[in-house]
Amino acid sequence: MLKKLLYVLAGVLALVLAALIGGRVWLGRSTPDPTRGAAMTGLHAPVDVWRDSLGVPHVWARDEEDLFRAVGYVHAQDRLFQMEMFRRVADGRLAEILGADLADTDKFLRTVGMGRSAAENEARLAPEHRRMLQAYADGVNAWMRTHGGPLPPEFVTLRFKPEPWTVRNTLSIAKIMAWDLADFDLGLNLQRAVDKVGAERGRELFPFYPENGTTILGADAQWQGRGTAQPRVPATVPAPRVSGRVPLPDVPPLALELLESVSASHASNSWVIGGSRTKSGKPILANDMHLALRAPAIWYLAALHGGGFNVAGMTLPGVPVVVAGHSERVAWGYTNAMVDDVDFFVEQVDSANPNRYRTPDGWAEMTVRPETIRIKGGDSIVHNVRTTRHGPVISDADERGGDRVLSMQWTAYEPSTEVVALLGMNTARNADEFTTALRGFNNPHQNVIFADRDGRFGYWMGGRVPIRRGGDGVLPQPGWTGEADWTGFLGFDQHPHVLDPADGFVVTANNRQVGPAYPHHITANWAEPWRAMRIRQLVEAGQGLTAADVARQQIDVRDVFALRHLPRAVQAAERAQLPDAARELRAWNGEARVDSRGAALFYAWFDELRTRVGNDEFGGENVYFPRTSLDRILEQGGGAWVDDVTTAGKTETLDELAAEAMRTAAQAVGTQTWGALHQTQIGHPMGVVSVLDRALKLNIGPFPNGGSYYTVNVSGWSARKPPFTNTYGSSQRHVVDMADPDGSGGFVIPTGQSGIPFSPHYRDQTPLWREGRLWLIPLDRGKAERRAVSRMTLRPE
Repeated sequence: MLKKLLYVLAGVLALVLAALIGGRVWLGRSTPDPTRGAAMTGLHAPVDVWRDSLGVPHVWARDEEDLFRAVGYVHAQDRLFQMEMFRRVADGRLAEILGADLADTDKFLRTVGMGRSAAENEARLAPEHRRMLQAYADGVNAWMRTHGGPLPPEFVTLRFKPEPWTVRNTLSIAKIMAWDLADFDLGLNLQRAVDKVGAERGRELFPFYPENGTTILGADAQWQGRGTAQPRVPATVPAPRVSGRVPLPDVPPLALELLESVSASHASNSWVIGGSRTKSGKPILANDMHLALRAPAIWYLAALHGGGFNVAGMTLPGVPVVVAGHSERVAWGYTNAMVDDVDFFVEQVDSANPNRYRTPDGWAEMTVRPETIRIKGGDSIVHNVRTTRHGPVISDADERGGDRVLSMQWTAYEPSTEVVALLGMNTARNADEFTTALRGFNNPHQNVIFADRDGRFGYWMGGRVPIRRGGDGVLPQPGWTGEADWTGFLGFDQHPHVLDPADGFVVTANNRQVGPAYPHHITANWAEPWRAMRIRQLVEAGQGLTAADVARQQIDVRDVFALRHLPRAVQAAERAQLPDAARELRAWNGEARVDSRGAALFYAWFDELRTRVGNDEFGGENVYFPRTSLDRILEQGGGAWVDDVTTAGKTETLDELAAEAMRTAAQAVGTQTWGALHQTQIGHPMGVVSVLDRALKLNIGPFPNGGSYYTVNVSGWSARKPPFTNTYGSSQRHVVDMADPDGSGGFVIPTGQSGIPFSPHYRDQTPLWREGRLWLIPLDRGKAERRAVSRMTLRPE
């Protein structure tokens, strides 16, 4: 559907370009002049904007209001259409610019209600915080009023002009990030699988964390109540229930595509190394958050100077502060904490009244809110969003019905203060001030690492963790009994944390936070520990580490997971009588390098084996058989899933399937290396149309890339057969030595600062990103001025 839609848009753009003399030249004027100043209402004093040779801005202002107003102006210059898509996704307003094909997507997004939740946060803003966010919105709107020339080409293509930016639009972006990090898919995927294969077989698909898997914190982990609360008894996997007629909603494909394009993936790396292990004697911090690779990148690099701000790092277009980065005093970064923050409840509805449902206290009325969805070129439609005590009836976004419906409870529906917390994190002067500000970072959930100039460093889990009356929230639960209701949230001090740990470092890679002594349920769905294990190996092997050493660690491609299962791959090649493949695999050192044939054979074999083991039970449908399930089968040496249920009278063994998978993989790979099969494509939403891509140079790539799902330099793919197109990876990299924040490490994003394809800064960071190089963004005014290649002044009107 997305490709069909974009071909329609391509036709519109072709007409626009054909109708204009020198159309590409005219559209090229949408690239802003970085020296063209402007007069702005509301400024208290002139603001200087210096850009370096990669287009990274330094914004110098007298006070914070002026700073935010100027940041809004700069974001709009470079990323206006991206900001427009952010808010339209949050509000479910895509059909009014893209047409009727987006109506179902809008229904889903209106039901989720991210924009509505953001409005509730706006109503709770303190006056001083509202004033600062309004200044940012005013800056965005000032650029839209005064820019001159055409808007970015996407606006020309779709023939609409953006509405004024609002404070609520800024707050809604945090809700988009929370949605992508939410544990939405697991329970529904498991329930679909259980409905297909039954409870007993479905039990084996539940997430598990290896007993030898490393945890983020060691024996000195802290939490409120430690030593008094009883350790949590690990729950056995419950017997799943077949859902019967309960509708399990699917996210519309285009909604999924759009949400992916504006948000972060579940995998990320961050680590902080104390001064006892570094050459400088001060902490070194590293962070790379993993994301679906899109053009433009989700992050926008900037340095903000004004009021209490003197900070550089990753901003989100639409939000005026640095989300992750460093000041001259404090550095910080994140990974997804993988908290189980979404539960689904099967609601029992009155057969005589579809808006009446059963609760533990008797019958209650749902709240019904009509949502009018405007359709470009068609009539508006009304979608009724029903809400129970748990949350919106998410199954109303799906056409399937029945006498029971599914409602969704999500931590992000609670009032939250993440943007206000970021203000404090940006201006913190030490670890204590940083953790005080972090208390307000209650959405989304994150593993947060930090370090300060004084040498202190640590970890604290941020976000909300639900407390349940019973159960673990994995599968949909009865909503009328109250047995699985949420009763509150863990307090901030109850979250796992540590300051100056005995190990001398902290590593987070979406792995388990703390061992079994921790008394509270966080999740069962942590990422596998392989990336964390490899990072720990690299840190423990080093002494006197520098920022350059740590930057090299970020692009490491040795796969601990592959090395664990490599002997079975060799055995499979031998059993398949493929001596050349067996020789290549024996010689492979586990590094997923572009020139490695061993890597190509292993990954092609693993994915082929996953298909053979997992697909027959589902009748060839791709329902749900995650890599973790095959990992468990390989660890156990077999299991019920191994037998091919389509072959009557025969019971297959793991060795047989592994050999068959190797024959198929070896034939597909041939003599090709990993780089030939595994290539990165950084796509623009309209770049699937080849004529547009050639005319406007929208896509970046493809190009060979190393790495895998399990390497520190993450490089994942979706297909189970070659070629493996890499579409997600490091959305940014950041390294800083707190002994010298201006002269060590740096930043990089996969594309460039600009979202305008004609700009020289649309893709100029891609070579740095591919090679693992970083770009310095100094905070010292003199150093920044020496790197400036353009200057712009915004003046009070």
